[in-house]
Amino acid sequence: MKRRVLHTLFFLFFLFLVIAQFSSVICQKEASRRLLRLDMQEDGFRAMRLSKRSLADLEALRRQTGMELSDLMTVICARQGIRSVPDLRTWRASDFIKWKRLLQADGRESYERVRAAYAAIWDDVRYFPVQAEGIRYENSWMFERNYGGKRGHEGTDLMPPENLSGHYRIVSMTDGQVEQIGWLPKGGFRIGIRSPSGGYYYYAHLDSYSRDFHIGDEVRAGMELGTMGDTGYGPAGTRGKFDVHLHLGIYIRTAQQEELSINPYWVLRYLELSRRSAGESAAMRHRTTKGVIASCSGIC
Repeated sequence: MKRRVLHTLFFLFFLFLVIAQFSSVICQKEASRRLLRLDMQEDGFRAMRLSKRSLADLEALRRQTGMELSDLMTVICARQGIRSVPDLRTWRASDFIKWKRLLQADGRESYERVRAAYAAIWDDVRYFPVQAEGIRYENSWMFERNYGGKRGHEGTDLMPPENLSGHYRIVSMTDGQVEQIGWLPKGGFRIGIRSPSGGYYYYAHLDSYSRDFHIGDEVRAGMELGTMGDTGYGPAGTRGKFDVHLHLGIYIRTAQQEELSINPYWVLRYLELSRRSAGESAAMRHRTTKGVIASCSGIC
């Protein structure tokens, strides 16, 4: 009788191990399929749904694992999807290291496709773009805008404490090359920087440039690009159509689209939280508030 009980227990334990292993394989395969099916055009990816808590957890995991944010984001995308804010409270650093290895082994091409997109957004950022205290901004992604026709707001507007044009210094968030420079009717004096990982960082409505930039010029993270202004919404030289502010846009290239806009809000929040380069200086202590866009309705 005792022997039969032992055999039964051994069989149940063996069955449990088989089921656990089978479930793990199914979970891994589903995670790999999720990366394969991911359409970066969809709102879930472009909106970058995060939270202050998840940003803090990501920064801690980045330090613990030594992984880039792009790898962490890709693993989260595979395991939890992109439609909701990730809950990382039950994740350990070793989980990310293990899942990165499993996903690469199961479908390296899909993994690298998604990782490269996240890298273009996250891996090169080092500096908050405005060197001043009291900068305000909100998550205005796809708020309605009307200049040039009704459209969604593809960026984040950073508002200064005082409506002073030519006063607040704008710096490059990343290393990179100048890809666009000069006047746009919608963006006024603008400059576009292509970062090493492929992201395009767009700074618009500048009052002036810090130097005579040319396409192809090398830029270092933290280099001054110009000053915040109120240019745009008209022919060259138009000013004063809205309050002084910086419009920041982030774009990536995909197989379907040359310029796909991505919500910059959480990148800015991350830079505030992590203080990755100049974060300990007083100039980096910015404040995020709600409702600031209400005072500048229609800003690009």
